[in-house]
Amino acid sequence: MMLVAFLTFMVLLFAGVPIAFSMGLGSLLGLLVSHNSLMVVGQRLFAGVNSFSLMAIPFFMLSGELMDKGGISRRLVSFAQALVGHITGGLGMVDILTSVIFAGISGSAAADTAAVGSILIPPMKERGYPKGLAAVIQATAGSLGPIIPPSLTMIIYCSLTNLSISELFMAGVIPGLMIGAGTMFVTYLYAKKLGIKGEKRATLKEVWKATKDAILAIIMPIIIIGGIVGGIFTATEAGAIAVFYALFIGLFVFKEFTVKDLPAILLGAAGTSSMALLIVASANVFSWLVAYVKLPAIIVNFLVSLTSSKYIILILLVLFLLFVGMFIETLSATIICAPILMPVAAQYGIDPIQFALIMVVTLVYAGVTPPVGGVLFITMGVAEAKLKDTLRYLPPYLGLVCLVLLLLIFIPGASTLLPSLLF
Repeated sequence: MMLVAFLTFMVLLFAGVPIAFSMGLGSLLGLLVSHNSLMVVGQRLFAGVNSFSLMAIPFFMLSGELMDKGGISRRLVSFAQALVGHITGGLGMVDILTSVIFAGISGSAAADTAAVGSILIPPMKERGYPKGLAAVIQATAGSLGPIIPPSLTMIIYCSLTNLSISELFMAGVIPGLMIGAGTMFVTYLYAKKLGIKGEKRATLKEVWKATKDAILAIIMPIIIIGGIVGGIFTATEAGAIAVFYALFIGLFVFKEFTVKDLPAILLGAAGTSSMALLIVASANVFSWLVAYVKLPAIIVNFLVSLTSSKYIILILLVLFLLFVGMFIETLSATIICAPILMPVAAQYGIDPIQFALIMVVTLVYAGVTPPVGGVLFITMGVAEAKLKDTLRYLPPYLGLVCLVLLLLIFIPGASTLLPSLLF
């Protein structure tokens, strides 16, 4: 049954069928082969999205649309330019810092990449950045969206495993900042090698003006994360607050859009939200099949026969997730793998927050690599770059991420320190 479902899923996926339908049809065929009641499909589709925490997804999707249309992206770029634009490789540094700040607002790698990349990739090319390097910088920096809170991937992971969203959010802060700083360092080395200089240093007056213009955007992640950590509201309620905040700022303060623009903004957010939730629903049927055939127990028994070391197991699981993430989109891979691998981590006494963060980081950056490479292909489109242009610059950035993953494996406190202090 499971083999039929998985093979059908993979065939449809590589045939170009949308992943939600690939999983749904594969699960349906698996149920038919095993003579299970097809009522399971309807039950699991509904159960998959019948979660209060998943309501955060459309809220954060809508807040991201409102912020993009409301001019927040442009103001954040100006703020980052004033702070780090004078460093060697200035625009690359601006791109990364803007992406780090924006990651604390939207929670989506695709949204961050599209919003920031469309503004900064063209001028990066004009300043002498090879188009492949410009695409890789934005793909790596934009992928911080699901790691630095809030994170749609983390919300879905926690809805599947009953982990605390607030704790997992906080676990992503330190590794996210480490990846951001490491990305800046690699970009600095490339800029030195290519002779790309920084921009003109901003005066104190210019820094103050950029800060003043961007302050309403900068305090938004502080409100969201501060409220969640302080127990004032849940992650779902934080999403609703983010929507009202972005709507008020864009409509009445920055005045970048009007009431007439709202229907188009709502439709854009509805489209992305519905596709994400459809993936969640169809993957829930697939997950039911996984549990039905006791696949997690089979995997646990197999791994236990290989080694008793949790560090070796974590490295093996990271390699497995890197392989999965190369072929399956991040959200879908999370939904499929989380119910299977969480029991494995528990069997070895691995902290669930530590493992969840390792899994999220691995799948997010596996999604930067071909053949799927969704975020990379977005930046390639903006930069008008071919795959061969990006592959020569990608390895050092992925190597940096692998170093951070090793740190998370061997030093659990890197992921559990903030959650343990704050909760």
